[in-house]
Amino acid sequence: MKRAIFSLAALLVCLPVLYAQTAERHFDGPYLGANAGSQNLFGGSFVDGVDVLAQESRFVAEMFAGFRKQFWKGRLLAGAELQIGFTDGNLEHCDPEKPLTIEYRNHIQSGYGLTLGGVFFKKKTLLAYAYAFETKRKFDVTIRDAIRSYQQKDEQGMLKYGLGLEAQVWRGWHARATVGRLRVDFGDLETNIAVDDKWDITLGIVYQFQIKSGK
Repeated sequence: MKRAIFSLAALLVCLPVLYAQTAERHFDGPYLGANAGSQNLFGGSFVDGVDVLAQESRFVAEMFAGFRKQFWKGRLLAGAELQIGFTDGNLEHCDPEKPLTIEYRNHIQSGYGLTLGGVFFKKKTLLAYAYAFETKRKFDVTIRDAIRSYQQKDEQGMLKYGLGLEAQVWRGWHARATVGRLRVDFGDLETNIAVDDKWDITLGIVYQFQIKSGK
């Protein structure tokens, strides 16, 4: 995680020197951005053979960096993206009958994946795309029952997928919106609840750098 944060910081410093915006292709080359919105978070813990879950839609803010390429006369696009997110990820499960209280603590997530899309309008200023990202989260879990308190770790890797729109606003500055879901699969594990496939919704800004063409 520290290596990923350092790499993103290096991109922030170096890319303005290496690249400059041109008017030829608005979504071609490296880019940086940030977004914020509501994402589906859930934490898990094993208690008496059951994966005890807590789930909520919570606020998440993300920074991201990526590279993408327009082709077929600039109308199609493919790219890759790296994300680092900061979450309001403190969840809780309470069962007063046992009694049982479980606290799940998470404040950071990371992700990487691919984007595929199409570019529209005469001046090619609107991008519609699909994304698929592998997202990782780690929860510190504290379990308290009638006689003791103990700790667990919950490490997650899940597929997030959805659709996005990005539009050029001014020069290299773009506005972005996404809506999506995540794939949840617990296999044969017994869980206390069926995890709802809630929507992830984000709004953000992007700064698009472009390689100088020399024309």
